[in-house]
Amino acid sequence: MIDTHSHILPELDDGCETIEQSMNFIAQAINQGVRVMFATPHCCDGVYDCTKKEILAAWRFLCETVERQGLDIQILPGAEIRVNHDLVARYDAGDLLTLGDTSRFLLLELPPMFIMNAFLRMVRQLTERGIIPIIAHAERNPMIIARPELAAELISTGAEIQITAGSLKGDFGRAPRKTAKILVQNNQVFCLGSDIHPGRKYRMKAAEKFLNKAGSIVQTEKIVQKNPEKILKECVDQFIYDTLIVE
Repeated sequence: MIDTHSHILPELDDGCETIEQSMNFIAQAINQGVRVMFATPHCCDGVYDCTKKEILAAWRFLCETVERQGLDIQILPGAEIRVNHDLVARYDAGDLLTLGDTSRFLLLELPPMFIMNAFLRMVRQLTERGIIPIIAHAERNPMIIARPELAAELISTGAEIQITAGSLKGDFGRAPRKTAKILVQNNQVFCLGSDIHPGRKYRMKAAEKFLNKAGSIVQTEKIVQKNPEKILKECVDQFIYDTLIVE
């Protein structure tokens, strides 16, 4: 499996506080069958604004630790970027980190309330630049919970939908779980992420089992591996390219 959303880089945001905590989550991921994790700290959310330089430095440190311990997993850099008015300008300035640093996929976090038409215009501006926005934990956004049909508009405009593994198990309440199930049933989910933070359970394996029961093995494989591989294939060699695609 491929985990497309995690907060495992130490000392950057509300994720892991220590390298030991990072390694604990990575061990859980390996035990659950995850072989690639994207480390995606918060960016531009008004509280945490990790820079590319900070993220890449923390990522290199974590990768060195993983390599020293001989763990069978690859960690790739990224960011969970809060949508705001200057998002496109910051992308144009080279300030924002795509998934893997070299792919076209940009992980975006919607605010609790947003103007749909304005955001769709932003999506179009990004796609015109060759960027594919991925909406992080879409099932937990209050507006999408109230109107799940918004997902279809986002997808038709060029965005993709990510859901959180724990939502499928009810970790964030009934409404996000219901919305996640709707998105799965509508075949609107592009990829899955743990969104692991301290205090949360690592749920990738449990989510995979849920998806197999709720849909088909083919659909599950697309969500947990095939679609994320589209991101991996765009990752330029940062010493690990040849080992990125999961068997």
